[in-house]
Amino acid sequence: MVMHHTTSRVGPTGVTSRILLTTLGAAGLIVGAFLNWTRDMQGTHMTWKSVYQDSFGSTNNIVQSIGGISILVGLVAVLGLADASGWLIRLAGAVGVVGSVLFIIQVQRSSDHGLQIGLWFALIGSVLCIMGGLTGWGGRGVIIED
Repeated sequence: MVMHHTTSRVGPTGVTSRILLTTLGAAGLIVGAFLNWTRDMQGTHMTWKSVYQDSFGSTNNIVQSIGGISILVGLVAVLGLADASGWLIRLAGAVGVVGSVLFIIQVQRSSDHGLQIGLWFALIGSVLCIMGGLTGWGGRGVIIED
């Protein structure tokens, strides 16, 4: 009797690149939250409504800030390292990219077009998370037993 088993192989280089890219991406998201995003306002002091309103209100509650969401997305990406498929890492990266793009649109709609370094850290960190979620797995192998 011939039995076919499909297996997945993970190479050490793939796992290392997944961990490195995801960690760097999460660090970018988290560090970017504490830097200025626009108008010399830190992400942790800017309301999360800034992704759909061009008023850029301030808040002292980190939970209600765009920086708080950036930190949460970075932590979800790190949590995604526990799953071998990488889907949670890719999802976190995609959420970060969408949020960054929405924020950029609102800044461009406003009269002040100043994008600052915190936003770029978060955007690059999100892209690194997506790349990290795509790496790590080798090809599929078939084991044939007689």
